[in-house]
Amino acid sequence: MNLCVLGLLWLLCSLPLITAGASTAAMFHYTLELTKNEEGYVGKTFIRGFRSLFVRATLLWMIMAGAALFLVFDLYCCQFIIFSAVLRQAARILILSLMILSVATGLYLFPFLAFFRTTVKQTLIRSFITAVANLHITAVVLLIYGLGAAASYLVPPLFMIWFAFASYAASFCFAAVFRRYEEGVQ
Repeated sequence: MNLCVLGLLWLLCSLPLITAGASTAAMFHYTLELTKNEEGYVGKTFIRGFRSLFVRATLLWMIMAGAALFLVFDLYCCQFIIFSAVLRQAARILILSLMILSVATGLYLFPFLAFFRTTVKQTLIRSFITAVANLHITAVVLLIYGLGAAASYLVPPLFMIWFAFASYAASFCFAAVFRRYEEGVQ
């Protein structure tokens, strides 16, 4: 039941799209506490995380959204390259590779921010390094979110809570990875 409430809180706090990063970080603040059996009241914990992580999470959200828009625009522009088809294809592969790295980094950003108290720059760099260094965990987390997205597609009313359930499951993966790095990051 707490995850249903969490999903609703996440959705409501993400409605002004600019706060989606803070809302996601607050959700991970709660789900990562659940993995340690230290959770409190869902509303109180979520709001506390939302407030404490708001500025850094919103900045990270804007950076990732800007990077995503830039890469999508670049991919669109690739079709208009006047050079040979080989060069056009190489540019597409390069941009798609950067998109994959951006998605992998984005998966770790908000959980990393909720678990560690780091600056925006440290969070970006360490999320990238963690995603690349733990590709097997990154693939599992992508699978978890893919299954959640498929479930919400098949049963649309689940959309309100699929992200909370998937994030809770992914939090176990994140917590296992982050605990290995805990001493070096703090």
